[in-house]
Amino acid sequence: MKKHIKLLSLLAFVAGAFSLSALPKEDKVIETQAAATNTKRVWFYPDYVTWWASDLENAPLGIHYWGGSHSTTWPGARMLKDDANNLWYYDVPSDTTDDIFTRINNSNPSEHYNQSKTFPLENYVNTYRCELWNNQDNNGHQEGVWMATGTTWNLVTTTKVSNLADSIATKALACSPTKAQQAVNTYNSFSTFEQNQFNELNVGGGVTGLQRLNYLKSFYNITTPLLTSDRKMNNKESDKTALAITIGLLGVSTFAGYYLVNRKKEVVK
Repeated sequence: MKKHIKLLSLLAFVAGAFSLSALPKEDKVIETQAAATNTKRVWFYPDYVTWWASDLENAPLGIHYWGGSHSTTWPGARMLKDDANNLWYYDVPSDTTDDIFTRINNSNPSEHYNQSKTFPLENYVNTYRCELWNNQDNNGHQEGVWMATGTTWNLVTTTKVSNLADSIATKALACSPTKAQQAVNTYNSFSTFEQNQFNELNVGGGVTGLQRLNYLKSFYNITTPLLTSDRKMNNKESDKTALAITIGLLGVSTFAGYYLVNRKKEVVK
C-alpha cells in the first residue's frame, strides 16, 4: 500500500510539473508590460460647419479636456487628423470626463476664436464622433451631438494602424531584425485605441496583428517588451492555464502531503 501511495504521489508531482510547463505557447512568447498611459480616443467631425476648419493655418483645431488625472490649459491641445476616417482626434486620459472643441489663435495660442459647448464624454469615445452643428447655444457656443459608428459614419482602420500592418504584411517586408524592431517600437508608441485596433486586425490568413508581431519578436529574439494597456486571453487560453495551474498545485500538494506523513511516522518511531 505504501508503495502504491508513493507511486501515485510521484506521478501527480510529475503531472503537475508537466502541466505548468505546458502553458499555451502564446503566453510564453508574448511579453507585455502596462502602457505608461491608458487613454481613450475622442473623434471630432466639424465638417457640417464649413468655416470651422476652413483656415487651419491660422486657426488650428483644439480640444480642451479636464476632470481626470490630467487636463489641458485653455484653449486646449491641437488635434490630429486621421485621413482614413477623415476625422480629427485626440487621445485623452481614460478618466477624462468633459471636453470643449476650439479654434485656436495660431498667432497667440493662449487665445481662441471660437468654441463649442461642453461635451460630457461619458462613454462617447473610441467608436463615437462628435458632430458639430451650425446652431449655437445662448452663450454663442457651437452645439453638436455624439454619433456612434454605423449611424452617420463607419469607423475603419486608422492610417497609423494600416501602415504598421502593411510594414509586416509579407516576409519580404519584415525579413530583418531591424525592421521587426522598428515594428515593435512603432506599436509601443501607439495610443490605447490604436493598439487595440491593431491587436484585433486580421493581417492575413486569420492571423491578428498582435500574433504576427509576437511571432517576429520570437523569431528574431527581440527582447523589447510590448507595452500594452490591456491584454486579455481568450477563453481557451484561460481554461488551459487554469487547468494547468490546478493540476500543478494538486500534484505538488499531494507530494508534499506524502512527505509530511512519512516524516511524522519517522518521528513517532
